[in-house]
Amino acid sequence: MVKSFRFADSNMSLILLVSPTILLMFSLPLLQGAYAAESFKGLPFSVEIPDTWAYTETPDPPIEHVLGVTSYTSVVLVPVHFAELLIQEKRDIAMGNGSAAIVFAKASDYSVKNAPLDLYVKYRINEDDSLNLISRQDTIVGKEKAVRIDGSKNDTSANIRLLEYLLLHNNEPYVLRFIAGENDFETYLPNFESMVKTFTFEVNSTDSKS
Repeated sequence: MVKSFRFADSNMSLILLVSPTILLMFSLPLLQGAYAAESFKGLPFSVEIPDTWAYTETPDPPIEHVLGVTSYTSVVLVPVHFAELLIQEKRDIAMGNGSAAIVFAKASDYSVKNAPLDLYVKYRINEDDSLNLISRQDTIVGKEKAVRIDGSKNDTSANIRLLEYLLLHNNEPYVLRFIAGENDFETYLPNFESMVKTFTFEVNSTDSKS
């Protein structure tokens, strides 16, 4: 996997001096999308985003409505060829026809402080009446304890799969959520999991919004 544009460029210069065969081998991952580390204004984290995904910071509804996350500090991503979803004004955006969406967000709808992660997870699950829980697993994200939730949702237009990571950082709740139609979930899942692995909280950074 290509970790960043800078990494890819430096290796490309070296490979050109070695062998066309090796060049082909190392070029294949680039065809799947190069990754670049991105930091976001007002958000205390960074994540490496492939250039096959378009994104916007702190978007307005309706895209956040579709994702089911209320947040004043978030990043929403969609595949590049569905970038128009990020500026669409209609509230009836639906997943399907090859589309998918990802959100990295500080959750603004959960205000409990000094409580364990399990309470936040319980709140998030209970908040979504349409969620059918498939599995729950403890894990680590950004050096913080996290819970991985895999589930499905009964949308009005299509069957939706959902995968999310819930965690607390500096006593603040975060959600990393990926949704896609049942037929497209496995196609985009590796991209999401790769991004989650690069998710990192910035040192000594604070939110500029509450």
